[in-house]
Amino acid sequence: MENTIHIYNFLLRGGPLIWPIVLCSVAGVTIFLERFFYIGRLRKIDRSLIAGLAQLDHKSEKNIFAHLLSLVSGTPLERMIQDVATLPFWGRKGLETIFDYHIDATLSHAARGLDMLATLATIAPLLGLLGTVTGLIRAFMVIEKAGGQVNASSLAGGIWEAMLTTAVGLGVAIPLILAHKILLSRLRGLEDDLQRIAITCMKHISFFRENQAS
Repeated sequence: MENTIHIYNFLLRGGPLIWPIVLCSVAGVTIFLERFFYIGRLRKIDRSLIAGLAQLDHKSEKNIFAHLLSLVSGTPLERMIQDVATLPFWGRKGLETIFDYHIDATLSHAARGLDMLATLATIAPLLGLLGTVTGLIRAFMVIEKAGGQVNASSLAGGIWEAMLTTAVGLGVAIPLILAHKILLSRLRGLEDDLQRIAITCMKHISFFRENQAS
């Protein structure tokens, strides 16, 4: 409790702009943790699906779609296989269009909040810079009122505000930038997983189509 009070009192020295910076930090951490675990759950589902597809023996499958649907049941890819199963003509172009559409939709949903995270990482140091300017203005106002006859202690408030907001702004922005890069990396991994799933599904569907045609 004493440490919390000490931190609170310390932040108070940074002036009113310190609190929007703290808010950016809280919002950014919330977005990062929620997206990190959401994408992690999707990748876990995808890895299980990739393993299931690797064990699929399409030569023994009379209905490839029923088997694929059983593998993707309850996952974001279930709708994708349903759309493919109802496609009247299983041309390669049609299959690619459906797979690309659902992959883009899944990635778009997984990327929610990343733009906001990048915006927060940009705003935090700018707020710190604004705090620096306002702190220096306060310091110079003190000098003006004192007619130039001032000591260091009378300027301390403005200097504290100027330095502290800059430090906190940068301290918030740097982790948020790293968090954004981490989420982008996980998104690229998710995209690779989805592409592998789509290619594997297309191979099985193509084999099934050829068997039906013969």
